Amino acid sequence: MPIVPRSTSPRSGPASLPAPAPSEWGRRLSDRLRAALDAGDLGTARRLALEGDGQARSLEKEYVLMYRGLGITIRVLLRLVGERPARAGLVPLLRRFRGDMLVLMDGAFASPESRRVIDDLRGGAAAPPAGAPPAELDRTERLLGAAEACFVAEQSLRAREALAAIEAGAAPRARAAVDDKEQRQYVPLHDRLIRFMADVFGYVLREFGPAELLRFHRETAEGQRPGFEKWEQMSAAEFARASAFLLKQHMGQVEVREDAERFTIEQAPCGSGGRLRLAGAYAGRDALAYVEEPGPLTLGQARFPVYCSHCPVWNGVAPVEWFGRPHWVFDEPARPDGSCTLHVYKRRDGAPAAYLARLSSPART
Repeated sequence: MPIVPRSTSPRSGPASLPAPAPSEWGRRLSDRLRAALDAGDLGTARRLALEGDGQARSLEKEYVLMYRGLGITIRVLLRLVGERPARAGLVPLLRRFRGDMLVLMDGAFASPESRRVIDDLRGGAAAPPAGAPPAELDRTERLLGAAEACFVAEQSLRAREALAAIEAGAAPRARAAVDDKEQRQYVPLHDRLIRFMADVFGYVLREFGPAELLRFHRETAEGQRPGFEKWEQMSAAEFARASAFLLKQHMGQVEVREDAERFTIEQAPCGSGGRLRLAGAYAGRDALAYVEEPGPLTLGQARFPVYCSHCPVWNGVAPVEWFGRPHWVFDEPARPDGSCTLHVYKRRDGAPAAYLARLSSPART
């Protein structure tokens, strides 16, 4: 489910920070920092803000990897959509996304530099003539770049404010800066990017059908293949740790456990597809679609959420084609309560044969 390129992994922590156990992999840096502030441990809070926790590099960089990864992935989606015949729903989808992003940026970013960027984007927002999808796609890509630059700068500002408050002994002020950095800046923008991805998947399904959506997901995975290849070089433990790191950046609840055979990652809820579902994205006006036909898109299930359909392909179908094994093995994925379970097997041939069959052919009833 992470929708970031697999080009990087969390670094090993400095000597003063031993590598956390698997049971700790699901805990975010900001949560550790808040706990230190609440306990009055300003020394630990300062160290976490500056040095990270052995997974996130620092408070400043905590959510930058995910945000940039989302932007890279969406650019791949825009390119692939642009290579297909444009349908009537594409332009409204792109315009709605840009309008929503401007509103969210307006609420999240306050620096003079960011305000100038927002004003410039609004000033250039006059819509191109109807029926000009290439111009709309280009405008959407440019907005993504501008939003990302603002996000990186504003996250740095909030992190510096938190650090200054820690050094001044003002724990409540530091905690407020950490909360603001996460809840006002990151989460709303993250969630809108995820919804845009889901909308693109739904557009492809609605306009071109499930076979084309499967092809679209394969092409999207191919567009990020260098990152997958780096993941393929990791040990099982390194890969499980990197997976947990990226999954928790979607702001769900992640727990990891290990046994002799595999690492198991529990999400309750999943921070992207699960939270979309819990938020009501598959009901009401502008409801997201379900993939109704059992097959590789759905891991053999019927009525599978369209956003979640990328996971079996990116993390299963494509790695099997490239490397001979799935990276993630899902166990009852995309449950109605938003939860999802996946396994990382320690042996390269650890994935059950029945699971591999679900990636390659429709379920038989």
